[in-house]
Amino acid sequence: MGNEVFKVEDHLWYVVVNPNACDSHCFDNWPKVSAALDKAGIRYEMHISDTQGSGMLAARRICEQGGRHIMVIGGDGTINEVVNGIFLSGVDTKEVFLAVLPLGRGNDWARAHNFPTDLEHVMEVFRRGHFLRHDIGRVTSVRENEAPFHRYFINIAGFGFDAEVIYDVTYNKPHFAGISVYMLSLARMLFRYKSQPLRVQSPDFSFDGKTFLMVAAIGKYNGGGMCQAPESVADDGLFDVVIIPKVSNLRVIANVKNLSDGSHIHKIKGIRSFRTASLTISSDQILRGEVEGELLPLGKYEIDMLPNSLNVLTNLP
Repeated sequence: MGNEVFKVEDHLWYVVVNPNACDSHCFDNWPKVSAALDKAGIRYEMHISDTQGSGMLAARRICEQGGRHIMVIGGDGTINEVVNGIFLSGVDTKEVFLAVLPLGRGNDWARAHNFPTDLEHVMEVFRRGHFLRHDIGRVTSVRENEAPFHRYFINIAGFGFDAEVIYDVTYNKPHFAGISVYMLSLARMLFRYKSQPLRVQSPDFSFDGKTFLMVAAIGKYNGGGMCQAPESVADDGLFDVVIIPKVSNLRVIANVKNLSDGSHIHKIKGIRSFRTASLTISSDQILRGEVEGELLPLGKYEIDMLPNSLNVLTNLP
């Protein structure tokens, strides 16, 4: 990977903090983060993102007002909002540098970039200042007589089972907090979900058949640590598309370990995988899609790649 190195202390960093992404003592964590930034001689300005969409608005406003160095303190959802805010601002995104301190609950994107889990070592990664030109995906939901809906993503877009789990989390949320909500819905959908007909068209591949799930991936992990796209590369200009065809729910349960370590690519019969820079997904039935845990509007999904379009901090070699 082609990384760029520069001195992080030479720049003013706009810090987008999501207190809801951290544990119940988030505001106990922020003084530790600010103290670490002060100790490192980093100039920063804090922006709180405590409601849905506020991270997007903050990032968009920062870019529109000339800011080009943004730090996210939070999980996958906050990263996703900030990425969308950057791209919606209309600035040249190749001028923007994004650093993530992965202190949220969901850290699937950070896992693929080999980030440590403690603040001290995360700060070491930040101070080294290794940024790569990260690929960004754009998914467009197209529905007759409605304006197209665009969403950018830095990690994975999921369709079928993944999205049904998110739908269940969103609309049938039990009275638990944190990851237990997701895990309960995951377990529930493993017994309820039925594979759906799905069509995929791209310049490189086509598929038409009943499907358990499908992902268009830039990162490797989603769903709380599932390595669904183990061969994906963050800056190769291509999505890794993985399609798990119709399988029994019991067989999926039997392959949970393989899904966790990425070996399902070779162990689940009939699985399809390919690389492409663009694809279209459609179905004759309701087919839900999601990006970083956010449901997409129903419709036909058009996905295209924006290669090497954002400078992102990494801990990869």
